[in-house]
Amino acid sequence: MTETEFNDFLVRISTPFISGDFEAWEACIHLPLALVTQSGPVTLYDRDDLRKNFDLYIQATRIMGLTEVFRTPVSIEDCDDGTFIVTYRTELLSNGTRRTNPYTSSALVLKIDGTWRLNSIMNARGHHDWTGHHPHKPGE
Repeated sequence: MTETEFNDFLVRISTPFISGDFEAWEACIHLPLALVTQSGPVTLYDRDDLRKNFDLYIQATRIMGLTEVFRTPVSIEDCDDGTFIVTYRTELLSNGTRRTNPYTSSALVLKIDGTWRLNSIMNARGHHDWTGHHPHKPGE
């Protein structure tokens, strides 16, 4: 993954949360998607899980009045197996004003059919932090 590809990727994973375009978000993901958040791990196993999770993020986006999800690259690590660990900083903005403190995430990405896709995200801030909706974990 080049720096240019990383920057383009960050735009691709940010835009769907403002546009509400689930298909654009789905095109960024390789399922199952593992999310490791402050409140614990969550795995999205299929398209239905991904859709439910996306819809809760969209609710949070609307509640917060977000107009931009702005992500800046921090680092790219080549895992020597075709995957990369990328780290980026996220700012959630409403008309240029931060709605929450910025946060940093790392993600495992892989290229499928010429497209970089997320396979896991660590330190992801979940929608439940903003909306009070908590995802179910296996066995709950």
